[in-house]
Amino acid sequence: MKTIKKEMIKLFALSGAGLLILLYISYKSVTYFLVNQEYQKARLLAHTLVYTRDYLAMLAPYVEIKNRHFHPFSLTPAYVVSQITTLIKNGEHFEIKQTSDRYRDPKNKPNVYDLEAINFFKKHPKKEDYFNLKTIDSKEYLFYAYPLRTEKSCLKCHGPVKDIPKPLYEKLVKYYGKRAFGYKLGELRGVISIRLPFDEVKAKINSLFQKLALFLLLIYIIGVIIFLRINTLVLRDIEKLNNFMRENLSKNRFKPMKDRLIFSEMEEVKKHINEVVKAVKLYKRESFNNFYYHTLTKLPNRVKLFDVLKRKNASIMLFDIDSFKEINYYYGEDIANKLILQIVKRIEKYKPFHTKIDQFAILTSLNDKEKIKAYAKKILLELEKPYTIENVDIYVKFRVGISFEKKDFKEALSALEATKILNKDIVFCSEVEDLKEYSKQHIQMIKKLKIAIENDKLIPYYQPIFDKNEKICKYEALIRLIDEHGNVITPSQFLDVAKKSRLYFEITKRVVRKSFEKFKNLNYALSINLTTLDMENEYIKNFILDELKTFPDPQRVSFEIVESEDIKHSRKANEFIMRLKDYGCKILIDDFGSGYANFDYLLSLNADCIKIDGSLVKNILNDRHSQIIVKTIVNFAKEVNMRVIAEFIEDEQTFEYLKKLNIDCFQGYYFSEPKEDLI
Repeated sequence: MKTIKKEMIKLFALSGAGLLILLYISYKSVTYFLVNQEYQKARLLAHTLVYTRDYLAMLAPYVEIKNRHFHPFSLTPAYVVSQITTLIKNGEHFEIKQTSDRYRDPKNKPNVYDLEAINFFKKHPKKEDYFNLKTIDSKEYLFYAYPLRTEKSCLKCHGPVKDIPKPLYEKLVKYYGKRAFGYKLGELRGVISIRLPFDEVKAKINSLFQKLALFLLLIYIIGVIIFLRINTLVLRDIEKLNNFMRENLSKNRFKPMKDRLIFSEMEEVKKHINEVVKAVKLYKRESFNNFYYHTLTKLPNRVKLFDVLKRKNASIMLFDIDSFKEINYYYGEDIANKLILQIVKRIEKYKPFHTKIDQFAILTSLNDKEKIKAYAKKILLELEKPYTIENVDIYVKFRVGISFEKKDFKEALSALEATKILNKDIVFCSEVEDLKEYSKQHIQMIKKLKIAIENDKLIPYYQPIFDKNEKICKYEALIRLIDEHGNVITPSQFLDVAKKSRLYFEITKRVVRKSFEKFKNLNYALSINLTTLDMENEYIKNFILDELKTFPDPQRVSFEIVESEDIKHSRKANEFIMRLKDYGCKILIDDFGSGYANFDYLLSLNADCIKIDGSLVKNILNDRHSQIIVKTIVNFAKEVNMRVIAEFIEDEQTFEYLKKLNIDCFQGYYFSEPKEDLI
């Protein structure tokens, strides 16, 4: 984790290193600048001498000297330059001379550095000068050399001997000896060498560098002071921000920061912190409401109920709406929500808790069981009056679970669940004790189901259906469970248990697959039972349709559907029935007349056949009411061209009576019980 202090130390270290690098570069730059100055000075002097020689050489022919056999002015270029170099050497701090490896004057004899320069120019004829640092007699010098090359004007005095006038030649020999002749055009004849003491240059370099270093150091110190000042002020603002967050935000005190800060940027940070504080306060308020109150009704929710129960010892009445899922699906979410809001208006005087979308809890301090039951009935009477929403009358039923002996939410919830099993509107938690044996059997049956599935012991049995002439017209597939002891268990003992677990659809799959496999090469028609639960499950629907695609003759397959309130309100189930009809399958309405008979709906379903409920068939010989209902169903079916099947035929008298009512087919133990093999 980085800290400002550590970063400052690192920054100072880096800036110090940067200063040293800058000083080093400055020293090199000053050295280069002053040395270059000396170089330019030497170069300018050398060029001046060369231009002087050239000028005198050019001027000599125009100087008129009478009665002379040779032109004595021709000697002046070398002589004058020699005199100039002598004057400069005597008056200045550096040495200058013109010399050659073919020197004529012993005083101008080249030293080792002159010869080095001469050789350099011979090897590099295009180079214009030579500059280097040399140590001579333990002293450092800047050494400069300029090449003197033979030009056309030089040849008249220094060219081949035969081309030089005799008087001039004799005079030159007298003064310079015979080494001054025989040069060729462009040939190197010598150099002008200049030697400058480096001590003085060094002194200038050091002086200038010291001034520059002091200036840079001063700038650096001023920068550090300014930086430290700004940093101190920034840290002061940061400390204020830290103190605010430490004393407020870290302790869940969400209030805006009011301290004024030094920098506008920090004020901007403070502004954002205050915006966050404001947002957190709003979020905290909303979270509190969402945590403790239902978002739709704004009533205290289940969490709030648990908090209240910690402080208050009271009985809990849980009111649950019957079939709210169907209401929501059939009428839509908008109307379902409006229904919930109307329910709340009716019970808000009882200070309810909204524990689930379709469940409300009301606390009571009554200590008498009968009084609590009367209190619950009173509330039920109010709640179950019709609701009118968007000109639609909706009738709602409620169930109530009450915790009395044990004033605990779980007990109330258990009592509410028991209302389904006991088929009662109001159940106390004490009544749940009676259901323990039921729960034990339920668990044991689930175990049997799992074992049967794992060992492939869910076996379809087939019961034949006969016509009036007692000939088999089709078979109905009925599932049986073979337990670990070889006992055959009927669906009435395990089907409801399966529906409450995730095992139910496995039963449907096995019935369909095994029945299709058995009948695919037979000429008999096959009938299979389906529930609304099956027809609303996408996986099972796709499974059945895939199996139908491979079945050779789907027209031989019928699906028996229990006529109930659920299927009337299920759009998915109705759509699936239409898909089955598209494959040519027959639709049978099972247990027709058992309770929710609706002839208009039967027509809209476009069913092919009706199976009369067994309770009507069993009592047909002695019950006038059953006789009337059966005759009505048969007459209706014939009018709309539907076939009729009577099931639960257990004796010959019942069979003979029903034949007279013009029923088409018959099924029951009188003919055959369900068997694993066909008869």
